[in-house]
Amino acid sequence: MAQRRPVPTYHGPLDPAAIAVLAERVGLALIAVALPVAVGAFVGLALTAGSLPAATEAAAAALSGPLTTARGLSWLFYVSTLGTALGCWILGLGLLLDGLDL
Repeated sequence: MAQRRPVPTYHGPLDPAAIAVLAERVGLALIAVALPVAVGAFVGLALTAGSLPAATEAAAAALSGPLTTARGLSWLFYVSTLGTALGCWILGLGLLLDGLDL
């Protein structure tokens, strides 16, 4: 008959160095995925708008409205910009924790 073994649990404080490494990796991965999509969506907006000032106005309009109203390239630009910003925040958290001497 098989004996049940207790599942090991961690009861100590979290290691900031481990969290820093994880946050840096996750942040860089989000940026690496979302930033090229944001640049590509902006280029698509520029090609459909016809000029760079019209593309910047379209991108600003996409970012100023709610997420549910954007469609097509505007929605893709909005989501990828949010993903890039989230990646930057997570990377910054990892760098901050890495710089702490705890």
